[in-house]
This record gives sequence, C-alpha cells and structure tokens, in this order.
Amino acid sequence: MTQTGMAKGPSDQKTLNEELIEGLAEVSRRNPQHAVELFGVPLGVAMRLAAMPDAQLDDLATTPVALWRPALTERLVRRLPEHRPMLTPDHEMWRPLVKRINRLALATFVRYADDPASAALVCDITDREVIRALQELPAFAFLEWGGNPGTLLAVPRLSDAIIDRLLRADDDGVESSLRGLLALTQCCEQEFALIRHAVQQESAAYRVAERTPVSKRSGRPPASFLMPGTSSLILAMLRHQMRPTEVEERMLATSDVRAAQLRGIAETLNPKPRRDKGAPRDRTRDHRDLWGSAHRRLSATAIFCLQRRLVDAGVEAFEAMVWAYDYYACTYDADCGVSLSRMLRDVFTPMREGADTHLGHCARCGVVHLAHEEKIGIIECPVCVLARAGKFGQRRARIDKGDRVEAAAMREFGAWPQPGTWSPARVGGGGAGSS
Repeated sequence: MTQTGMAKGPSDQKTLNEELIEGLAEVSRRNPQHAVELFGVPLGVAMRLAAMPDAQLDDLATTPVALWRPALTERLVRRLPEHRPMLTPDHEMWRPLVKRINRLALATFVRYADDPASAALVCDITDREVIRALQELPAFAFLEWGGNPGTLLAVPRLSDAIIDRLLRADDDGVESSLRGLLALTQCCEQEFALIRHAVQQESAAYRVAERTPVSKRSGRPPASFLMPGTSSLILAMLRHQMRPTEVEERMLATSDVRAAQLRGIAETLNPKPRRDKGAPRDRTRDHRDLWGSAHRRLSATAIFCLQRRLVDAGVEAFEAMVWAYDYYACTYDADCGVSLSRMLRDVFTPMREGADTHLGHCARCGVVHLAHEEKIGIIECPVCVLARAGKFGQRRARIDKGDRVEAAAMREFGAWPQPGTWSPARVGGGGAGSS
C-alpha cells in the first residue's frame, strides 16, 4: 500500500462523489428517465434527487468514502481511443457532462492503477486485466479520451435505503465519519450472497487443507533475514500495537521470526514512558468487546469489506486483513475503537475456521454487518441501532414495499351500536335492512 493511496484516497473519492451527484441531480431535474439510463439509478432515486435541496445534496457529495463504483472492463479501457455513440441519440445532449465526469474518473483510476492494492482499496478495482490496461494508457488519455465512451466510467451507488440513512431532517446532518462507514458497508442482496459464498468457500478450503502443526520451539534458529513483504507486514502489526508474542504466533507458519527479536522494534514504534516501581501497568491498548458497541461493530464490518476487496485483488487473506486495518486506521479513523488484535481474533480467525462469527444483511438499511452465534438474539444491524439513537436518518415508510406503517390510534366513538344489539338477521338481511 503506497502512501499516495493513504493520503489522497478520501479526497479523490469525495471529489468524484461531488461531480457524479452534481451531474445526476442536473440530469434528473431535466429528464429523470435519462438519469436512470445514464447513471443506472432507480427512477425513485432520480426523482428524489431532483427535488432535493442543495444542502442535502452537499451532505451526500461530501461523504469521505466513494458513493460510486467503477464501470470498467478491459475491452472498454482498450477501446478508449475510439469515439463511441451514446446509448440513444437523445443522450447526445449529455455528452459534455459525461466527458467531464469520465475525465475525473479516469484520472482517479490511472493514479491508483500503479499499485493494485491501492486500486482495490480506493477505487474498488480488483480485475488484474483492467488494472493492466489502465497502466498501459498514455498520460494524455484522461484529457483527450474522456468523452469517447458512450457510457460513464463510474456510476453512483445510491438507493432509497442509503439516502434515508445518510440524511436527517434536522440541520445537523449525519456525521461525516458515520456516512463513510455506511458507504463502506453498503451491499445489495446479490453482493451479500457473493461475499458470503466466497467466505464459506475459503473457510471450507482452510478446514480441509493438510497443515503440519508448527511448534514455537522446534529447534529452528531465529530468522536473520526477512523478505521485504514479510518485514512490512510485521511492521504494520507492531505499529498497531500487537504484542511481539502475538506477531510471532501469527507468523509461525511462514516465518521463523521470534518475539525477542521484535521487542526492541515494538518499543521504538510505540514508545512508552518508563513505569515506576509499583505503578499500574499501561492499558492504552483498546481491547474493548467488539460486540458490545454498534459503532465498533460497524467499524469492524467496514474493515472486513476492505479486506474482501484485497482478497478479490489476489492478496492472501491474512495479509489482506492486516493491510485493510492499516489503511482504514491510517486514512479514516485511528481511534475507531477496534484493535487489530480484536479484528484477527474475533473476526478473521472465527470466520476462517467456520466458528461463531458470521455475516448478516439488513434489507432496510442496505448494508452487510457482522454477527455472532452466541449473541444472535440481542445483536442486530448496527445501522438500525445507531438510527434509533439519532445518529442516522430514519427510513421513510413505503407501503408498496411492504414496510410496516404504524397506524394512528382511533378514539372510541359512542355512536357505533353495541355488540349486544347486533343480530344475524340484520347482518345477513341483504339490502332490506340497509338505509
């Protein structure tokens, strides 16, 4: 993971958010059906954005995490030099707008294509062929070829459920960090099914694999040389306050590094004042229960979603979890309340072994979330929990979608006949007894 991705990722994502939402609102106000065809959003979302005030549009646009996904294939990237027609002749009036968005999207994609991990984490591009095609583009491509495709290279990920949660009726709005968490964890039912299937396959492959038990003291000498990738992985774990003994235990299968070799490095990365005799030990490491807070569980789910991107890009699962945590902590929220040790112990290891931790999906919020077998009765969607606490917006009632609507209580009305005065003759008498 390069420093460019860590420093510029949220800024570039937010800039493209602003351009896409501004363009989507502009097209929606003039022709909602064109917005549906160009941007791929539901008609209800297009009409809602068309009537949305500028303040709420700004709240959406300034979300620090991408509210879009790339719409790229290798063939599309290779054919960028060709001038392609729009989907229909009626859409040609929007080519300048499409060109403006595509220029920014293409510049963002090319910037991060040099590092596949950055491309996955920042742009959600995991296809190696697409990354290779982006790497081979000339420097002037985003300036001269942005208007050539007849479609957008990045499309918004917006639904009624997400908009409901991202916006609140009051003037305060939803906190920027919470909007980012929601954007990272949003997931439709089809995407959830794919993620769950991939996790189950990895878990099954891990359980059937033949592994030789590794002993801590098997007589092998300590490692005197480590490959650069292994060294950077160990440094990332130590930087996030994992104990040297934990690092040694996690790295036993692939490295002969010893905890005694790492203690000096750990003290350098995380210097602590000398403890006076009899003074209490330093407890600054955050080891609070992951399942005891909706915010911590939502943060852990966001890190897990980033890990899945890296796995799709070809990174080994354990390394992907470390680098996903490192990216999230260094880029978005260093004080997220979830430690790397907790992520590995409560999320990565149980899911790989097929134990207690598993995935859930909330259709009301449109997000994926982590759940636990032993707490299935008390743990629910963290976004729903935070929404009830006023941190997120409330869902609008949609009768046609099957949402439950609370009916207003009816007051007692004394003019209705009492049950004792009803008779079968009057009820079944047809039109004779009716007035």
